Amino acid sequence: MFELDNKKIVFFGAVGYLATPIIWQMAELGADLLLADLNVARAHEIALEMSRKYPEQKFASAYVDSGDYKSIEACFALIRDSFGKLDVMVSGISAASNLTVEEFSPELMNQTFTAHLTGSFLLARNSAALMPDGGSMVIFSSMYGQVAPDPAVYHAPMKPNPIDYGMAKAGLDQMIRYLAVHWGPRNIRVNGVSPGPFPNPDKYPDDRDFIDRLAGKVPLRRVGRQNEMAGAVIYLASDASSFNTGQIINVDGGWTAW
Repeated sequence: MFELDNKKIVFFGAVGYLATPIIWQMAELGADLLLADLNVARAHEIALEMSRKYPEQKFASAYVDSGDYKSIEACFALIRDSFGKLDVMVSGISAASNLTVEEFSPELMNQTFTAHLTGSFLLARNSAALMPDGGSMVIFSSMYGQVAPDPAVYHAPMKPNPIDYGMAKAGLDQMIRYLAVHWGPRNIRVNGVSPGPFPNPDKYPDDRDFIDRLAGKVPLRRVGRQNEMAGAVIYLASDASSFNTGQIINVDGGWTAW
């Protein structure tokens, strides 16, 4: 049930910290993949590695910037040329500032919303147009779309997770529910995954205390491991979740449970 044999999958934000283990597992499960990312050089490199390891499957790469609508159009032209249709779309894009509430300008706030909300909507709508027989969409949200960051976790000079990020993720949660209802009659399922604390250790080599403070807020008393998002995404991408739509699966160690 968790097989992805011959499924045509596009993954936006494909080479990020959480995405990389997921795309490799998708390849292992038999999927054909188009890896779309701002870092197209890395996406191209991984697509070549996958082609060598799984020569009977098809892999491609593309540049996409969710804040640049022309790049979205160009990316979907490549998807149509490469696959003709889609079975699965995964969006792991992320956009945010590193500003405090007092530092924001309207222009910077709208820049995040353009990339995160309008961009995600266009990725979903263009994907739906390539799903004539139905399909599955999996969109990354965040725990900070549901709860506020605890300022006590972020010691100066570190800034709390910015407000534009949480606002955008909350908007994505509603978009997931809306599109699930809208496209349900076409058998297009739209679901989300909501990661909890998954800090990239490479970004905090000198601040182990920060990771410990995050872990202290998790019922499981640890942060997420890099590969622990894969199961939820694979489930929603596969036929195992054929009666799931409009849902957001929290993968947060219980962060949002209290």
